[in-house]
Amino acid sequence: MTTLWSEKYRPFHLSEIHGHTRLRRLLETAAKNRCRGLPPLILYGPPGTGKTSIAHALALDTYPNVSPILSSLYLNASDERSIEVVRERIFDFVRTRWPGIERKFVIFDEVETMTDQAQLSLRALLDADEDVVPKPLYIFLCNTLCRVHTSIRSRAVAFFCGHLSSSIIRKSVENVLKQEKRQPTTLNTPSDLTLQIMRGDLRQIYCKIQTGDNINEWDQWISRLKKRPESTLMIWEDGTSKVPISILCRNVLLWLNLMGLLSESEKVREFVDAVFTVRDLPSDKAARILATAWENSVAKHLKD
Repeated sequence: MTTLWSEKYRPFHLSEIHGHTRLRRLLETAAKNRCRGLPPLILYGPPGTGKTSIAHALALDTYPNVSPILSSLYLNASDERSIEVVRERIFDFVRTRWPGIERKFVIFDEVETMTDQAQLSLRALLDADEDVVPKPLYIFLCNTLCRVHTSIRSRAVAFFCGHLSSSIIRKSVENVLKQEKRQPTTLNTPSDLTLQIMRGDLRQIYCKIQTGDNINEWDQWISRLKKRPESTLMIWEDGTSKVPISILCRNVLLWLNLMGLLSESEKVREFVDAVFTVRDLPSDKAARILATAWENSVAKHLKD
């Protein structure tokens, strides 16, 4: 069975984490002290930026000579059937003591997908462990902090795990391709536009490269718009027939921004205005409006 690259090359130690330098150093110091006194943590940010890897690496670095199965419990909100099951699993895990482990880890992923009532139950869990000395370290993982109940946020310290930089992603991809004995090509090396579109999601990038997909497919579509081997309308009709209009327009705007054209708003105003009028229209009608606006504004400046 083929292993996903995102798992095969997942960092095991904090020193191997991509980016997040300040957070990594803080947690490395905490691990040396076996996380004594460290409050509950919330790691939040976009998908594929290393939140889960950071949590597991902290647990492993804190007890490098102990199996992670004994020191940490990983729970995913989308996998658990009820909060009662969650509470039972956590209590059973916390109450079991093992030599050499001072403080256990409870890693809770996708916490923001839980209902407010379920999240309030988690708050009760945080407060109910006063009789357990020392208390386990709860690490909550989520994409958006605002959807985490205030009762949890007020009891934890939140750290933002933002998009990985282009240089970090390219270096990571280069290392993986080398390990897999694959030659870098325009199909498996992410372009500037691809990095913007994928928002630093290294997991998604690994997946597309591993499956042999053209990771820079949007560059090819944009190239057709620039060179226009066929009519502009045909190109837009092709685009709107394959992906949602909102995604298509967003990616084109990202490319215009990379080209520096959005900063000169007068040059592309008609096209930008069109973007905000077509989102709820049928794809064929949207394609006609976008094609006309593109010809009347953007295309003229691409010729210069």
